[in-house]
Amino acid sequence: GYSVRSNFKRHSARLKATSAKIFDAVTLSGDVAYARSSSQAIPSTLDENGVPTTFFSNTFQWTRRIAPIYPVFQYDKDWNPIFDPNTPSGLAYDFGTSQIFSDGSSRGVRQYAVGEHPLAVIENTIETNERDNFNGGMSAQIDLPFDIKFKYVMNYLSEGNQGTDFTKPGAGAFAMAQNGLLTKDKDRRTTFTNQQLLTWVKKLRNHNFDILLGHETYEENFTTLSLEKNKLIGNFSPNLTNASVYASSEEYNTKYLTEGYFSRFIYGLNNTYYLNLTGRYDASSVFHPDERWGLFWSTGASWVMSNEGFLRDSKTINFSKLSLNYGTTGNDRLFYPNTSTRNFVAYETQNEIGESNGANTQVTFTLGNKNITWEKSASFDISYEIGLFNKLNLSLGYFRKQTDNLLFNVPIPLSTGQPSKPLNAGTMINSGLEAELSWNIIDKENFKLNFNANASTLNNEITKLPNGKAIQDKNFRREEGKSLFEHYLVEFAGVNPDNGNAQYYTVDQTSGERIVTEDYANAAEFGRTYLNKEAIPDFTGGFGTNIQLGDVSLGMQFAYQFGGYGYDREYIQLLSSTTEITNIVDYDKTWTLNNPKAELPRVDPLRIDQYQVSSLYLVDLSYLSLSNINLSYTLDKKYLKKLHIDNVRLYGTINNAFLLYSARQGYDPRLNSTGRSSAEYGANRTIALGVNINLK
Repeated sequence: GYSVRSNFKRHSARLKATSAKIFDAVTLSGDVAYARSSSQAIPSTLDENGVPTTFFSNTFQWTRRIAPIYPVFQYDKDWNPIFDPNTPSGLAYDFGTSQIFSDGSSRGVRQYAVGEHPLAVIENTIETNERDNFNGGMSAQIDLPFDIKFKYVMNYLSEGNQGTDFTKPGAGAFAMAQNGLLTKDKDRRTTFTNQQLLTWVKKLRNHNFDILLGHETYEENFTTLSLEKNKLIGNFSPNLTNASVYASSEEYNTKYLTEGYFSRFIYGLNNTYYLNLTGRYDASSVFHPDERWGLFWSTGASWVMSNEGFLRDSKTINFSKLSLNYGTTGNDRLFYPNTSTRNFVAYETQNEIGESNGANTQVTFTLGNKNITWEKSASFDISYEIGLFNKLNLSLGYFRKQTDNLLFNVPIPLSTGQPSKPLNAGTMINSGLEAELSWNIIDKENFKLNFNANASTLNNEITKLPNGKAIQDKNFRREEGKSLFEHYLVEFAGVNPDNGNAQYYTVDQTSGERIVTEDYANAAEFGRTYLNKEAIPDFTGGFGTNIQLGDVSLGMQFAYQFGGYGYDREYIQLLSSTTEITNIVDYDKTWTLNNPKAELPRVDPLRIDQYQVSSLYLVDLSYLSLSNINLSYTLDKKYLKKLHIDNVRLYGTINNAFLLYSARQGYDPRLNSTGRSSAEYGANRTIALGVNINLK
C-alpha cells in the first residue's frame, strides 16, 4: 500500500548534438539534460540515515501494531461523527483518550498509544522537497596521424534541493505546546569530471591491438544549510518570518577530489587468443597527502576455442570460450560510525562547536588517522561459455576476491573518550560460483519462446582482524575464520511446558557444561554462541521467459533466494505486546494452559521479557518474486505506410510485481541486505504504459 498525501512529480528535458568532422579531423558532441521534481514525503517514516523509524507517526509501524477495531475519527455516545473545522476532513481525530458524555457515561481509553495519531501528523505536516538537476557533457575528438586519436571528455552535474518540514499545532501534543514547528533546508551538490584519452586501435593481418592512455580528475562539492524555528503566528504559512523563536541551525560543506592515471593494452590473435593488461595510479582526498596514491593493475586472457580447427565445423558446439582474469582495485569509502554518511577527511580529527553557559565549547566528533590509505582488493575469476545447437547457451564461473587493509572504524577503549578510530585493519575473502543459461526453445516466424535462468553462491570469511580480537556488531560477531554475517546470539531452547517461560542455553560456570535456563541475563552473559546460521543465502538467482505470438509479446522475470537467516524484529515485537494480546498474529502458537506444548512462549502483559533477543528472532531468508512483467503489441505495418510511420508499439510494464513466497507472511527479505526487518514500506511497484512510434 501507500500512505495518503505522499506524491512525486518530475519534468525533464534533454538535448543531444553531434557535429560532422571538422577539417576531416575533429568531431564535437555534447548533451544537456535538465529535470525538476517536487515531492511530498510522509513525516517520521525514515530517519536521517534512511532507516525506518519506530515512531507512532510512522504509518507503516502503526498499522502493524494497532488492532483494526479502533476508529480513525472520534464519535459521540450514539456513534455519530464529531466534527472539527480545523482538520482537512472536518472530522475530529480520535487520539484514544477517554470520553465523558453529557449524561455521565463514558468511553475508556484506547489500549494502544494514547494521545498519538499518525493521520493527524500527516495532515498537519508539510514535508516537501523541490529538486533541480542539471547535467551537461561535452567531448572533442581529434584524429592524429598513424591512427592515433585524442579525446577530451567533460561532464558537469549540479543537484539542488530545497526542503520544508512544517508541523502545525494540530499534529500532536508537542507541536501544540510549541505552537508549530518549521524547518527549512537547502543543499547543493556539484561534480565535475574531465578525462584526457589517447587511443590507438589497429589491425595488422591476424593481429589486433587496442591501446589506451588516460588521465582523469573528479571534484565533488556539497553544501547544506538548515534553520529551525517554532512559535508560529498568523495564518500558519510555512515561512520563517512567521515564527518567532529560534530553535537551531546547521551548515557544513564537504569537498572530495580524486585524480588518476590509467592505461589499457588489449591484444588479439586470429580472433581466437586475447590478452589484456590494465594499470591505474589513483589519489583520493580522503587520505593524508602522504598516503593518497595507490597503484592498481589487472591482467586477463581468453581463448575462443570454437575458432580452432577442431571445433570450427562442429554442428553441436557453435561457440566455446575460456576466460581467466586477475586484478586489483582500490576503495576509499569510509563512513562515520553507525551512519551511512561518508567521511571525506578521515585522516583529520573532527570536532563539533557548541555552547555552555554562554561560552564556546569544542567536542571531538570523530578521531582521524593520518596513516590510513586505500583498501585493496585482489580478484581472480575463471569462466567457461558454451553454445550448443544454436539454441542453448551456458556459462559457468568461479570468483575469489581477497580484500586487504579493510577500511572501518575499529573499537577502542572508552577511556580515550571515543568509541572507535578509522584504521586499515583486517582481511576478508569472498568467493563463489555463477551460472547462466539461455535457451531458445522455439524460433519460428510467428512464434518464439525462450527461457533464461541464473544462479550464484557467495561464501564470506574474515581471515584477519586487528590484534586478532573479535568485534561485536549487534547480532553479528566479527571473528577470524568466521563470516562477516554469521549470527552470534543467545540460543532459544524452547518453552517450559509447566509455566510457558522462554528457555535458553547457557554455559554452567562451574562444570563448563551447556545447560538450559530461564535466566536470560545469565544466557546473555555466558551463553552467546555462533549458531551456524548466516545472513547470506545459500544461493540467489532468477529465471524468466519471453513469448512472442504474432505481434504480441509477453515477458516475465522471476527472482529467488534460497537459504540464509534474517532477523525479524518486527514479528517478535508484536509478541511482546502488553495489551490486546489475543489479537496479535500467531497468538494460537503461544503457550497457554490449554496449549502447553506450544512452540512459542506465553504472551504475558505483566512480564514482557519472554521474547528477549535470541535465535527465536531468526527466520528463513528464502523468497520467490515476480519481479517484472512486460506485455506489448506491435501494430501491423501495412496500416501505417500511408502515414509515413515505420512502427508503432504499445506496451505495459510492471516492476516489482508480486512477492509470491516468503517464509513468513508480512516479512520481505528483499528490503534489507542482511534480512533485518523494520517498520518499513514494501518494495515499490511501478506500473507504466506507453507508446513507441518510429517515423520513416
